[in-house]
Amino acid sequence: MRNLLLTLFAVIAIVTTGCRTPQSAVTAPPAPYTRIANPDANTVQLQIALRKFVPAHHRGPAIWLAGTMHVGEPEYYHAVQKFLDGQTVVLFEGINTETHPRHVKRVGKPDAEPAAPPQEPSGTNAGTSMQATLAKSLGLVFQLDAIDYDRTNFLNSDISVQQIQRLMTGGLNAPPAPAGQPSKSNPTFDALLQVMDGSSLLGSLFKAGIELIGSNPKLQALTKLTLIEAIGRLKGDFSGMRGMPPDLKQLVQVLIEARNQNVIADLQTELKTVPRRGSIAVFYGTGHMDDMERRLTTQLHYRPAEDVWLTAFSVDMKKADISPSEAQVMRNLVKWQLDQMQ
Repeated sequence: MRNLLLTLFAVIAIVTTGCRTPQSAVTAPPAPYTRIANPDANTVQLQIALRKFVPAHHRGPAIWLAGTMHVGEPEYYHAVQKFLDGQTVVLFEGINTETHPRHVKRVGKPDAEPAAPPQEPSGTNAGTSMQATLAKSLGLVFQLDAIDYDRTNFLNSDISVQQIQRLMTGGLNAPPAPAGQPSKSNPTFDALLQVMDGSSLLGSLFKAGIELIGSNPKLQALTKLTLIEAIGRLKGDFSGMRGMPPDLKQLVQVLIEARNQNVIADLQTELKTVPRRGSIAVFYGTGHMDDMERRLTTQLHYRPAEDVWLTAFSVDMKKADISPSEAQVMRNLVKWQLDQMQ
């Protein structure tokens, strides 16, 4: 069971796209972007916040930090799509912006670096992402399949795989590799990409285990309940897991902080053109939101004004034949595992 939970927590990290950065001892931590809800005695829900920010001391459009889970129920993404379609501009997450099929370019703004040809994954499970496999096994849908990004108000606000590699191996100012020679790469980041696209042995093993979950309805429900309890208890914050290896800490720092600062730069550009009565939504995984909120309040001088909570997915324990004692055992295991990892 310990190994199962470790596997699930690895999946959580993938689903929430990273972890939060350590909190300042001086600044009060932002309110959580995830919570567990119990609308009745049998139902357990994972809810995600859409948080509205308004200028603290100046005029300007509203900014929404629209946290998201990368797997969820169709109704969740219907509500998210309706919300995003109502915003003036949506800055969305999508690593490798140059090859993203729905990348909407700003008129007259050239790409920062030439587009790299997409690399086709190879391996037993190549072509099917870890998140898509997880969604199918849990009876849910994958965000990239459920959300229509082909909207005129959607702008990709992310950095490329090549930029991440350069940040991991010497910084963006590091000179590119000479012509005909492979560029430097980071083994930890390479391993993560291979797990995500299923092109490695570890990725294949992960996917095989995840696919097994979908073969048993009760196991499927228990896995969703485990995810709800773990993500709800962590509130999207993995910073308390102090045993993280240094190379993984560096990767997390790049995946969160560098990409978030890129979003802030894009926000500064959009704020010059979006009307005061307009709105901008930042559509990113919940793991980005703690650091993103700090940057929004300190660098752009915005303050939180309103929360809207949406249910990402839920478990009906009576329908799934999960007894109260089984649910409590799972909660205790999650709590114990989190305590061990911290």
